[in-house]
Amino acid sequence: MNYLEITGTLIGLLYLWLEYKASIYLWAAGIIMPAIYIFVYYEAGLYADTGINIYYLLAALYGWALWKRGSGKTKELPITHTPTRLLLPVSLVLIAAFSFIAWLLINYTDSNVPWADSFITALSIAGMWMLAKKYVEQWLVWMVVDVVCCGLYVYKDLYFTSGLYGFYAVIAVFGYLKWKRMMPHTADPSPSGKEGAGVVGINYPLLSLDYRPEAVILANGEYPAHELPLSLLRQAGYVVCCDGAANEYVRRGFIPDAIVGDGDSISEETNIRFAGIIHKDADQETNDQTKAVEFCIAQGKKSIIIVGATGKREDHTLGNISLLMEYAQKVRVQLVTNYGVFTPACGYATFDCLPGGQVSIFNFGSTHMRADGLAYPLRGFTNWWQGTLNRSLGDRFAIYANGEYLVFRARVTP
Repeated sequence: MNYLEITGTLIGLLYLWLEYKASIYLWAAGIIMPAIYIFVYYEAGLYADTGINIYYLLAALYGWALWKRGSGKTKELPITHTPTRLLLPVSLVLIAAFSFIAWLLINYTDSNVPWADSFITALSIAGMWMLAKKYVEQWLVWMVVDVVCCGLYVYKDLYFTSGLYGFYAVIAVFGYLKWKRMMPHTADPSPSGKEGAGVVGINYPLLSLDYRPEAVILANGEYPAHELPLSLLRQAGYVVCCDGAANEYVRRGFIPDAIVGDGDSISEETNIRFAGIIHKDADQETNDQTKAVEFCIAQGKKSIIIVGATGKREDHTLGNISLLMEYAQKVRVQLVTNYGVFTPACGYATFDCLPGGQVSIFNFGSTHMRADGLAYPLRGFTNWWQGTLNRSLGDRFAIYANGEYLVFRARVTP
């Protein structure tokens, strides 16, 4: 009797229960279990499974850190759908991993089940990454893995492990349904009109002149002219200037908390006077706005307002707005212009607005989307811009989607 295998099986059951509950402590079991199975699989001649458990061990450390850090919008990383924009690259990586692992096993090991072993290994790589990201579809991946593993381990005389994976396959079905119910920000966007029942989504209130933001980034576009972005700058608890934006900010009598960028547009006077708070980053692969956002996140900021990001060159304006979708994966962020507010969102969310106010929705990967409280329906998207030039019917509207989108709320009624 293989007592090491039995121990791994018992820890695996604990891991499964914690995963079903979406508990962060699943990663503790996720560190111990692969450490045991590295030896079990190596002795059984399942070399790809030995390698994948080394990956599991490292992925468990990554998953623990990711879940503990949260999403930036909430202290706990939320359960979400896998973004549709990731399906193609994940599929390509899966095919490449399967082919490469099969080639290694056939040519460099004595494995007598190279194709099944490679399939399980490649699919498990994707499944573990999806679990670390807390994507609900990770359960679907594990359903396939568990069924194949169940048969393979019977063939290899690993009966306890085979029983564990057979149990996994059943629980994966219930786990998928459980996580679907636990999803905090996503509702079924079908046209039944029943979305949102019992679902708690994020609400985005209107920004007012008395709002005190945690952190404001002043980008190096046109300096704000409207009272709202100017008020946000004055009342911010923490102000970061993007490179040359500090020149005008200082000229107006203000002192930033930090200046971030590559340093190519900071005046000599500002460079000398504020040398102690200038954080230069010469990386040309990211713009100064992104560097400022990453800097704020590193300082522990959970909510960021960006102003001064539009105007001047149109390519910079478009880039700054589009980057909001990337930032939203890490922190709660909004971009305020002289005319309105851009808010990146995902799944089900509600938005406070001016009655009759102009609203535009830009689709970033949702295949199903509908809204309550807007004058025109959101459906049949064939291009990302087709939700623009809408209008609110009251002082709040709701969007139900299965992916990401960007909302613009104008501050003036038409």
